[in-house]
Amino acid sequence: MLKAPLARSLTVHYAAIQSVYNMGYSGIMSFAAVFLLDRGFSNAEVGITLTIASALTLLVQPLVAAAADRHAELTLRRLVGGMLAAVALLAGMLWLTPALLLPTALLYIAIFCLQSLQYALLTSLAIEQINAGVPLNFSAARGFGSLAFAALSLILGFAVDARGAWIIMPIIMALSLSGIALVAAFPRPPYVNRADGIVASGLLAFCRGNARFMAVITSIALVFFSHVLINTYTVQIVDAAGGSRTDMGIATALAGLLEFPAMVLFPLLLARLGRASTILKLSGVAVALKTVLTLLATDMTGIYLAQSLQFFAFALFVPASVYYVNHVIADVDKVKGQALMTMAVGVSNMVGNYVGGMLLDLPGGGVSLMLGVGLAVSLVGLVALFVIDGLPVRRGTAHG
Repeated sequence: MLKAPLARSLTVHYAAIQSVYNMGYSGIMSFAAVFLLDRGFSNAEVGITLTIASALTLLVQPLVAAAADRHAELTLRRLVGGMLAAVALLAGMLWLTPALLLPTALLYIAIFCLQSLQYALLTSLAIEQINAGVPLNFSAARGFGSLAFAALSLILGFAVDARGAWIIMPIIMALSLSGIALVAAFPRPPYVNRADGIVASGLLAFCRGNARFMAVITSIALVFFSHVLINTYTVQIVDAAGGSRTDMGIATALAGLLEFPAMVLFPLLLARLGRASTILKLSGVAVALKTVLTLLATDMTGIYLAQSLQFFAFALFVPASVYYVNHVIADVDKVKGQALMTMAVGVSNMVGNYVGGMLLDLPGGGVSLMLGVGLAVSLVGLVALFVIDGLPVRRGTAHG
């Protein structure tokens, strides 16, 4: 009888955590190019900086996830709280640092990495409640995170135009400090649903034992290549369409705003379709279509139309990927599973940030070339995802 009130309370609390995290993500990731270009970086230097940040995240993320699975004393709350404190400190340092390339790059890489590492841990914070029998509404809470993302993207668009890109860092500091308090107050689940005597596997053993899952996340890394290009280089895409920083904020906010209804409606869609993998494929198709519309856009109306497909693209992918991992991965390895799913998009971030910057700066290159390459890579991944999901399931492989 206590589960319903507890679930509502935890959903509201978790929605606040997701809101703060996604607002931080908006400032750090979506406005990365804006901030770095304002500090004198070239497109290629922006790409290299964010590529190094993504690579560092990919190296550290599985180690953090494995430690969280194996060591009970490294609670999710302690890990996330420590990362938030570090982000606040580093953002303050970057705010006060002169606009020099090397110190700016090093500090931004550290902030980017620490923010990225939190995602899988925050997801697992909710999943451990769900697996303990508390019906926390993850997709609705994550939807509120998207609303917060949209709101801050819109505000930052106007603020950067009016005040300058420096304003991003003090906002990141305030959000990180708020996040520390919210995460520290989030309760532990009533019990941990783990089978007695079963120990979490090592990373290599996990990958060998979940070959189908590894194939699925590899195809997802390809599918979301164009998504990364659009997100990282939104400012260049908007410039090519004749827009301003305010227009960029509106376009980014529109995508975030449309994520909310998609995530709220996700449980109904999952109940209707039955399999999270089916929704993953649907989101992949939407990513490809969004890239096509962005490539064809000649003005901001076209950009806004392309951004509206976020409802079916990333908005559905986020909860579908979480539920897919929770369905196909053993309880003792779920943090690793969530981290590896996050790493799939992280691989796209690493490669996409570098390749996108290079393509933008190539003689004869530009936005059209970048988006055309992104579309080709995403289509390869989409075909692979359909093929893998259509293969017969063998014992011991992931499905769902």
